[in-house]
Amino acid sequence: MMQISTLQLSGFRNLATADLIPAPDFNVFWGQNAQGKTNLLEAIYLLGTLKSFRTQRNEDLICSGVAHSCLKAWVRTARVDHCLEIQLDGSHKRVRLDDKSVRRAHEVLGILRPVLFSPEEVHLIKGPPAGRRDLLDRALLHMDPGYLERFQDFLRVLRQRNHLLRQNAHPAELAPWTRSLIHAGALIRAERFHFAARLRPHLARVYDHLSEGREQAELDYPGSSSGDFAEDLRQDLARLQQEERRLGQTLAGPHRDDPNFLVNGRSLRAFGSQGQQRCFILAFKAAQIELLEELTGHSPLLLLDDITSELDSRRKSFLFEFLRERRGQVFLTTTDAESLRRQGLAQARFFHVSKGHWHHD
Repeated sequence: MMQISTLQLSGFRNLATADLIPAPDFNVFWGQNAQGKTNLLEAIYLLGTLKSFRTQRNEDLICSGVAHSCLKAWVRTARVDHCLEIQLDGSHKRVRLDDKSVRRAHEVLGILRPVLFSPEEVHLIKGPPAGRRDLLDRALLHMDPGYLERFQDFLRVLRQRNHLLRQNAHPAELAPWTRSLIHAGALIRAERFHFAARLRPHLARVYDHLSEGREQAELDYPGSSSGDFAEDLRQDLARLQQEERRLGQTLAGPHRDDPNFLVNGRSLRAFGSQGQQRCFILAFKAAQIELLEELTGHSPLLLLDDITSELDSRRKSFLFEFLRERRGQVFLTTTDAESLRRQGLAQARFFHVSKGHWHHD
């Protein structure tokens, strides 16, 4: 089990400087909008992933009028205690684990593994392909923290190759970067493809339960027609080389792939109703949690940002029963605490949040 015993924040967004002592199971942050509820979830997510799910700018995370912010969590993972700390200023992010500086992200990424479920993710299904790719990448990163370095290697090669294309570089100068892109890109494609294959049976079973057997969900990721991801990418790049030089950008690779979410064989992006989209995302997250439990033997920490407002009563009941079976630590935000109490969460620890301050009910 992955569990936060104490969370300490200073100078983070609008949140007051204070310690939070969460319950080992359900924690509910309730109050009106724009009071700081989501900021608490964002702080936890940042500690676990080293990234915000709302912004890429450090400046957005620091409270107005202060020079820096500090986030600190005492975490128990597999019966081992750790202290995670992040200090942010306008241009730097300093990470410490057990009072030692962290130089590589993968050193800390497996400690907390927070799984986020937010209303915005429902819109990824009908949005641009980048959102669907990011959904898979974040899930993959929880399973294998080393994936981050491999993905960053691919992005580094992609940036350099695009730079050379824009400069109309000589083919001999471009060739080694093309070879590197084929190697790094094929690796990312293969990892996404195999992850989707592992997730698929979990997703199908959960969605079948949620739809009471009326619908079937699938997740498809573009595979390899030849069985060789590198060879397929090489052929695509060769076919597109004139168009790439004209546009000054790489036109084939995992940065352009589009995962396909389907219900009853039809694309959710093109034909899915809002209810089907919500159901799919709920099933995706539940499947991700089950797969993480298989891999690590522990329930991941779950962050639910006002998601209950997106679900009908039957799907809420499924979600809370699913979470109770996991016995992991859960952090929820809501504007309606009473509805959660009626849903069977009366024993949860409730925190009222107002103007960046919170107190235990």
